[in-house]
Amino acid sequence: MREEKKRYLNLYLLQEAKIKRLNSMMLISPDKKSEYKEKIAECIKIRDNIETKIKAVDGGVLSEILFQKYIFGKTLTEISYILNYSKRQIERLHIKALEKFNM
Repeated sequence: MREEKKRYLNLYLLQEAKIKRLNSMMLISPDKKSEYKEKIAECIKIRDNIETKIKAVDGGVLSEILFQKYIFGKTLTEISYILNYSKRQIERLHIKALEKFNM
């Protein structure tokens, strides 16, 4: 179940990449602009949904770990420096955050 949650959370950065690609494609093919805008809106909806679910974890350090890891793409080591925790403690809290995360 934890791996499934990680895959779901990783969709956020995938949506970011899709949005950038679709914006570029609008410049190349302006005749398909409305089609691309619809796809961008779908990507934004997925991102917003993920953000809402992360905030619902605890609104504190657990949510922040998920934001840093899955929204900003930071490693657990980088997150340990940002939050001033040991890497091992961040690893433990990351597992706890995933357990509390509801898809």
